[in-house]
Amino acid sequence: MKSWWWLPILLAGCSSVPPAESSSPAPESAPVVLAPVTRRQVSGSLRLTGQVRATEAGSVILTAPLDGVAVSALVKVGSSVAPDQPLVEMNSVYGLTSLQILERLEKEQDDVVEARGRLSEALTRETEAQTSLGQARAKVASLRADLRQAEAELQFARSDVRRKQELVEDGITSRAELEEARTRLAKAEAVRQAAEQELSIARGQLPLFQRNIGQFRQAVRLAQESVELSESNYQRNRAVLSQSQLVGTDLPADLTSLSLAGSKPAGAAQASTFFVRAPIAGVVTRLSVTRGQRLQSGAEIGQVQELSRVYVDANAFEADVAALRPGMPLQVISNGKTYRGRLDYIGRQVDPQTRAIAVRSLIHNPEGGLRPDTFVEVNIALPGGPGLTVPKQALLSLGNQKFVLVEASPGHYVRRTVRAGIESGAEVQIIEGLKEGEKVVSQGGLLLEAGEE
Repeated sequence: MKSWWWLPILLAGCSSVPPAESSSPAPESAPVVLAPVTRRQVSGSLRLTGQVRATEAGSVILTAPLDGVAVSALVKVGSSVAPDQPLVEMNSVYGLTSLQILERLEKEQDDVVEARGRLSEALTRETEAQTSLGQARAKVASLRADLRQAEAELQFARSDVRRKQELVEDGITSRAELEEARTRLAKAEAVRQAAEQELSIARGQLPLFQRNIGQFRQAVRLAQESVELSESNYQRNRAVLSQSQLVGTDLPADLTSLSLAGSKPAGAAQASTFFVRAPIAGVVTRLSVTRGQRLQSGAEIGQVQELSRVYVDANAFEADVAALRPGMPLQVISNGKTYRGRLDYIGRQVDPQTRAIAVRSLIHNPEGGLRPDTFVEVNIALPGGPGLTVPKQALLSLGNQKFVLVEASPGHYVRRTVRAGIESGAEVQIIEGLKEGEKVVSQGGLLLEAGEE
């Protein structure tokens, strides 16, 4: 009795890579169907799963401009809003008091003094580094002169030794004078070697001084930015204190995105009311405030997204990316509706976990049907052309390897590793591994691989 229930388990459990070619006789009862390798026009598309995302310019985070308490949310999530439309009403009566403002001003004034002190110290260190670099360069120049002098004296001592050697051989001078000349030569060589070594050390110190100057210049830039920021904070809160006590007086209309509830407030509570307004036209995709909630300045309270154009991001495998080019036409399908666009960006990095590469398209979305974070189908049209094809059923896989079974002789088949291309209907393109006219197993390949029990 023949049983095939174990075939998928056997195939899935194979961990070794099969040899490039191995001959397998066909089991007598295996229903083997052959199909020729044919050349035809190939065209197809790559299907991916994508995710809708808002563009960078079309997404704005809403924040509380001042400390205060939320009075009420004037819109709901999903509402379409216009620029400068009030979204959240806030009241600063329970926000910063004049005393708190004064305390903050004192701290910020101290921050200004401290920042200026750091700037002064950084400037001093930069000046000292410049001076040290100048001294180091002067020392190098002096040592170069010393080395040239030592080399000249060494050359003279060598000439003197040669001359005394000739005079001794001619009997004109004594051997004692020759020994004195040799002693002077040894000293000259030692002096030149010491000068050369000292010059090498001095030259090696120059890059260190130059790096120090670069670091101190960066410290100066950072200190200048810190001074500008601390002075800006100080002046801002000083203006707030001078123009408004935050309780019973008008808030300055030009402070951040604040605006009075009315041009002539009737009382303290009304005078301290202000709105968080929509910075752009779009849709409120998030709003997280409740009545009576105390909010600090800068607290994130929601998000507005402009959705007339959105990104659709997808992940393609390495083998698929080879056929992709920027500008290729594509379709995005969501809830039965099709949006057309073109491939704008193909990533350069491979995700180490999924082995996929990010691709992105910019899609026009005038009616807002594509919503951020929703999943969609992406179909990218691939270029067509003549190519070798086999039925899809003929293409088998083992791990990352694709192969087919090629008829070597009647009833005998060899395994052939191939490189597959795009799918076109019931056919799949074979880029490498087959020749036109060869016959491959289109049905029964798994049985041939497993054999019979």
